[in-house]
Amino acid sequence: MGSIAKIRAMRDSMSNHERRIADFLLENVEEIRGRSSKALADRIGVSQSSVVKFSQKLGYRGYSDLKLALSESLARTALLPKAIHGDIAIGDSVTTVAQKLIARKTVSLNESLAVNPEEQLLKAVALLAGAGRILMAGVGASSLVGKDLAFKLMKLGKPVLVESDTHVQMANAATLGAGDVIFAISESGQTREVLRVAETGLAQGAEVVSLTSFSRNPLEGLAGVSLFCVADEAGTRSSSILARTAQLMVTDLLFLLISQRDEKAKELFERSREAVAVFREQDHSYKSRNG
Repeated sequence: MGSIAKIRAMRDSMSNHERRIADFLLENVEEIRGRSSKALADRIGVSQSSVVKFSQKLGYRGYSDLKLALSESLARTALLPKAIHGDIAIGDSVTTVAQKLIARKTVSLNESLAVNPEEQLLKAVALLAGAGRILMAGVGASSLVGKDLAFKLMKLGKPVLVESDTHVQMANAATLGAGDVIFAISESGQTREVLRVAETGLAQGAEVVSLTSFSRNPLEGLAGVSLFCVADEAGTRSSSILARTAQLMVTDLLFLLISQRDEKAKELFERSREAVAVFREQDHSYKSRNG
């Protein structure tokens, strides 16, 4: 995951002291190339040890490694076409808006893949593939992402409980037990209704797989397997466009991995295709008869 995106993603879970460092780096990233950790600390008004600890919190051995990673992030950004730099503006042409959107989606997809280790993805695959029942938990746009995954899993014959009404989600969670799985989606990881559904299922012995933003959050804390998405929505006027894109990428990846490991998947997909084809043929026949 790029260092700049990592700082953005983790900023909200940082202390006030750490946010001062994060905000300075995000706003003045080009300035740090020639600064030592002490010079940077003096410029921000924090201790040198705070800068080093900040670097380590991001997963780097020290400030030197963070500085190198930031330089690499800047270099990658410089390779992007100029048209996609900056926020989407009112005066942008259709082509420019499209280029900026595609670029932001591409970054979001790549960063989301980078923050989900293969080990965690395979743990989620194993839980979902072996679940007695799967309950989708989410509200708003997250519930739509859950519903999309649910319909795909149903083609594999998986028993999935999917309902956008949170009262129904709660009622279903109360019926779960050992061997069942709740797939809980919340961009913030703090959605009250989703947390309650997860807590209810856990109390009955079910497992929880969470999909949230890349941060420490209550839902991630409840999950046995935590998956993440990265979405910098600031410049997109987006209504969570990037978050939904990243969430769908993760859920589609899970579905493909589950299908890859299911010996009956090809046969089941063919049955589904043939079943739907009946309606298509009837519709075609009706249109032919009625001009």
